Amino acid sequence: MKTLYPKFEEGTYLTRDLYRKVCETGDLRFVWAHKNAQKWNVPYTEFLQLCGEQCDCCGSELDYGLGENNQNKGDDHTPSTDHMIPRSVNEALTENIKNLWIICLRCNKLKNDSTPQDIHRMKRIIETLEKMK
Repeated sequence: MKTLYPKFEEGTYLTRDLYRKVCETGDLRFVWAHKNAQKWNVPYTEFLQLCGEQCDCCGSELDYGLGENNQNKGDDHTPSTDHMIPRSVNEALTENIKNLWIICLRCNKLKNDSTPQDIHRMKRIIETLEKMK
């Protein structure tokens, strides 16, 4: 289990209730989900359910540390909220919980503003290049 920052600090745990919850469980997702649910203006409980232990794309383990609990992790372990249908394509989906998923920052950067159609094209490009080897 991750070593937690040992005292309540607003920048790390946001509220005393969240601090208590993290101390009881050792799970930093409660704090990370709270902060990001507010950022994206979606219900906390539903957002928390999206916060899995691994990236849905590459399978790397996600580290939900914030503030003092956020030390020395790579972008492949940093959780990131991604809009499946990019905001640049449909701004109306920005605050729709069904359009969000939690993936690592590395996968989010790679996906960027790609739509499912763009991803399909990329798959075809990769398949074509693989055949040329």
